[in-house]
Amino acid sequence: MTAATPSGVAADVSLTQTNQVILSCNDGHSLVLLVDSATLASLVADVASINSSITGLSCTLDTATVDPAMQTSDWTVFDYNPSGQALAPRHSPNSMPATTPDSGATWQFQFKPNVYTALFTTTDRSVTGNDFGKTLTDDISVSGDADGFVTQHNGGAGCASNVPATVRFFFVSPSASGPSTGSPPAGFYTQFWWSNPENMLLVTGKDTKTITANMGNPGEWSDWNGQSGANPAVAEAFVEATQRVQSIGLSFGGVCFFETGVTPTPNTFTGEQFSSSFSAS
Repeated sequence: MTAATPSGVAADVSLTQTNQVILSCNDGHSLVLLVDSATLASLVADVASINSSITGLSCTLDTATVDPAMQTSDWTVFDYNPSGQALAPRHSPNSMPATTPDSGATWQFQFKPNVYTALFTTTDRSVTGNDFGKTLTDDISVSGDADGFVTQHNGGAGCASNVPATVRFFFVSPSASGPSTGSPPAGFYTQFWWSNPENMLLVTGKDTKTITANMGNPGEWSDWNGQSGANPAVAEAFVEATQRVQSIGLSFGGVCFFETGVTPTPNTFTGEQFSSSFSAS
């Protein structure tokens, strides 16, 4: 799995950031951050450096004034738009946003046909901030008559075709811009972390599983560049990330690239539901 973060970025986890940023890259990743103006300027410089490099990776930034809905404790679903390269949050009633039938203990949403769901995250202060050493637990279930789930881009560039669909833990920390094994710019990759290998395979339309991951064990996580948090080159950045979590939740993708989105199959199906009971303790 590969992941990414901006170099030299210093951002706190308070929800007073004024810019919502969607970072979209040609390796199949599209991610959401809330940043202040100084952090945004640094991120713009990082993306310019990436786009002028010879790595083949290129990225774009979409910015907007923060939607007030992003500043709540609610869980938000992010779907890929038809281009497959940018995310759109489900906020309006007509977008089929996530709901909670039990006042926050469980959140659920409906998958949409022909739409790839990428992220299900929250900025709730009860599960963000300093999460170092905490154990994440999520009781996950899918219910409906779908045959299964598929990813887009065959799971990511350079991955085998027909990779299984998965859901796994994911968190963002814009302040965790440490040195990285990737290039350029150094440190871009360590703001985004996925639980690896812990995940739930989305094989059938009816399934349940409890997944867990330890925020104090760097070996259970990898960054956008696929580097284990236990790698000495990124270990310090991993610790910084876990202590200043801005948003956290779940990421949908494959077993190779973790955030390329999933959709139920056959893609005409409209009744597949996802349920999540997430905790950090």
